[in-house]
Amino acid sequence: MFPAQIPRTSPDKLIRCRDSSQSMPEEKTGHNEDAKADAALAHEVKHALWKDDVLRAVEYNEIDVHVKKGVVYLHGHIVSTTSQSRIENAFRTIPGILGIKNNLVLDDRLTLEVATSLGQLEHTYDCKFFTGTSHGVVSLNGIVRDEAVKLLAEQYAASIPNVRAVINNVRVSGSESGLQVETFLQPAIGETIYFLDGVSGVVKQVIINPNNRRVTAMTVQGNFTDQRYKLNSLTDDKARPPEQLVIVPMNVVRYLTKVSGFLFINSNERNRYMDLDPASFIVPNSDWVPPYPYCPDNVLFPVEYQEADIQNVYEPQLMIPFAVISEDASVGEQLIANDSLGG
Repeated sequence: MFPAQIPRTSPDKLIRCRDSSQSMPEEKTGHNEDAKADAALAHEVKHALWKDDVLRAVEYNEIDVHVKKGVVYLHGHIVSTTSQSRIENAFRTIPGILGIKNNLVLDDRLTLEVATSLGQLEHTYDCKFFTGTSHGVVSLNGIVRDEAVKLLAEQYAASIPNVRAVINNVRVSGSESGLQVETFLQPAIGETIYFLDGVSGVVKQVIINPNNRRVTAMTVQGNFTDQRYKLNSLTDDKARPPEQLVIVPMNVVRYLTKVSGFLFINSNERNRYMDLDPASFIVPNSDWVPPYPYCPDNVLFPVEYQEADIQNVYEPQLMIPFAVISEDASVGEQLIANDSLGG
């Protein structure tokens, strides 16, 4: 039911996900000293990366450092083998490192993987794609004969598990040259999201379009009840209204960082977001690797993706279920849109 992914990832690649859920029990069982030593070593590693001028400017914010029992695990995306060499040199002077598990993905190698995947399409449809990668985000360019081939190129690129997202700038021959700008946004799990009127919530999961691995919406938990109701409940000694879990599409995001995000809308604009209906979403297959930095339980797919039989996902006549829609469509329709959400 889901697009087949070509290479398989090493078990080490998701250790950051497993350990984050196990860290609290480990501390309670008397391993505080080991945890403190690992935290100190992680600090030294990050400091070594920061001291390198090039790494600080280009790579530092894209590298996740995790230390367990003296072994350093590196996750994220970097530009090239040159950066990898600088990272290795930066670690040479750090005492106490018992081993390094380098799971960093190199852009130059990822570009080659994507280009190889697209080679079949180029041969079949007599076209040429030009690919570029920036910290795991792949951009596609070129000219094809129809929209179906353009969408197939997007799916082929997204079949590579290490791709964070695909930005499809391929143009259909004979169409207008103006391109819709596709933005790339990845809200962090647990970060605070603010509405214009100051009401806030916390990101719990993201909804991803598996055809391009881009985030189309996020689930946000908070108290979004009308402010007048909340004030009345406080004065009447009533219990606070329960928190809600709502779906916020990415096209209402004004600004996003790793710790907070700000929306274009007020919390009372309920036509711009909706309550989460669990029946409308499914979890990805267990062998589907989520785009960095997400873990498997962070991701949801719209159920329409499962209902559309896409076993033959690479057949050119197939219409991809994530279709482009108008801005006037309902929030539910927006969640299965390919390009309108800017995620």
